[in-house]
Amino acid sequence: MRTYWRLGGLSEFATLRPRSWTHTLGYRGHILTKSRAYSTTYAALRAEHAHHMGHAVIPTAITDRQWRYVGSGHSPGAALIATGVAEDLAINREWSREAASGLGWI
Repeated sequence: MRTYWRLGGLSEFATLRPRSWTHTLGYRGHILTKSRAYSTTYAALRAEHAHHMGHAVIPTAITDRQWRYVGSGHSPGAALIATGVAEDLAINREWSREAASGLGWI
């Protein structure tokens, strides 16, 4: 970590921002993005854990292998709430501007 921190102080590594990633030792990925060929698989880890815990039956993980796009954004109800919150914020900003201009702040 000390070496990585020192590298962060060098101008040639400034664009990589090593100091902001020192706590991870430069690892910027996610644990689920590791390949199956790397080290071991999660199934093997689960099996070893089950064996270590003394389970005769190894639990199986349920996985969904078919990913599909189901949509983005708010649900219709959440959209109404978000719109209401946005309107309230806009009104509060306007009132704040009016109050500040009346007091000579702006």
